[in-house]
Amino acid sequence: MALTALEIKDKTFKTKFRGYSEEEVNEFLDIVVDDYEALVRKNRDNEARIKDLEEKLSYFDEMKESLSQSVILAQETAEKVKATANAEATNLVSKATYDAQQLLDESKAKANQMLRDATDEAKRVAIETEELKRQTRVFHQRLISSIESQLSLSNSPEWDELLQPTAIYLQNSDAAFKEVVKTVLNEDIPDSDDSASFDATRQFTPEELEELQRRVNESNKELESHQLEHHNEPVAEPEVNLSETQTFKLNI
Repeated sequence: MALTALEIKDKTFKTKFRGYSEEEVNEFLDIVVDDYEALVRKNRDNEARIKDLEEKLSYFDEMKESLSQSVILAQETAEKVKATANAEATNLVSKATYDAQQLLDESKAKANQMLRDATDEAKRVAIETEELKRQTRVFHQRLISSIESQLSLSNSPEWDELLQPTAIYLQNSDAAFKEVVKTVLNEDIPDSDDSASFDATRQFTPEELEELQRRVNESNKELESHQLEHHNEPVAEPEVNLSETQTFKLNI
């Protein structure tokens, strides 16, 4: 057990003859006590400081351990994040590549389908166009034949005599007059055996003139309707006014 300063100070020694001087010994003990007390105080201070330093060292050791664990955890987390990021990036690249390939394939398929549809439509239009051209050529040939036939018929010399006004026709031919009177009025003009000719004037009644004029007008209307149906300009025919030709000279 370590000595205390008080024990050193209270320590007594037996006296002997020719021993140490008690006064000197006491003075020395006082010095030893003072030094010892200072040494003890310093030792206590050092122990307290050492304890404090040990506590601080333990704190720093714990902090170091914590930091080490944090660094390790951070490194592990960083590695995990890096691995996760790499995996996600790889997945994204793979998905993007797959989607792009799918989109490219769909676009190619749609483009090919549109091209096929356009080709089929072009073929159909070409076939229909050729068919229309064929029908148009046939119609054109038939139209030319029809027009030529009608032109040939319209240029026939019989039309000149047929389309003459009735009054001129009657004035130029007694025989024609008799035929028209017989056809329209259903009357016969008796032939005379006398070879001598004489002038006879026959006056038409208003009813006969009206009937004859009505039939002439109907013939003109039918001719105009026929010309309009064939998209031709109507041929202007001189109208016959029977009221102006009421008296005819007959050779009987």
